[in-house]
Amino acid sequence: MDEPVTPRRPGRGTLVFQYATVAVFLLGAAYPLLAAAAGTGDWAGLADPSLERYGDPKEWALPLGPEAPWNPLLWIFAISRLVVMLSGITLLGLVGVVAGVARLAGRGTGRGRFVALLVGTLLCAAVTVVTLTPYGAQLRTWLLD
Repeated sequence: MDEPVTPRRPGRGTLVFQYATVAVFLLGAAYPLLAAAAGTGDWAGLADPSLERYGDPKEWALPLGPEAPWNPLLWIFAISRLVVMLSGITLLGLVGVVAGVARLAGRGTGRGRFVALLVGTLLCAAVTVVTLTPYGAQLRTWLLD
């Protein structure tokens, strides 16, 4: 008995990886920065994050409770922040760009999948570029303190 073979949808793993990389950057870097800006009311500091403006970034982390070690949201935010602080996000973004370009160069993707891969590749490129700029270095320095 031959079972019908379902065609494999190309690029699904690449898409998941790309959008997960962008989510890690947003949760690890953008969330603490926006929380600090909202908490202090200093929205101009988004362009210049520092200890003098926002204080210790741990002040803007999720509040710890009695069940904190078992809270999956706390782990997601903590791991995301760790990946950004240790510059792992730069490597993840670069891998997302390379994988996206390789998938885009290949044939067999539909129009919707092509657009999704293109957007994911551009977002990963943006994350990589931001982390390699002086602003990204300043943001990491603030997160490390």
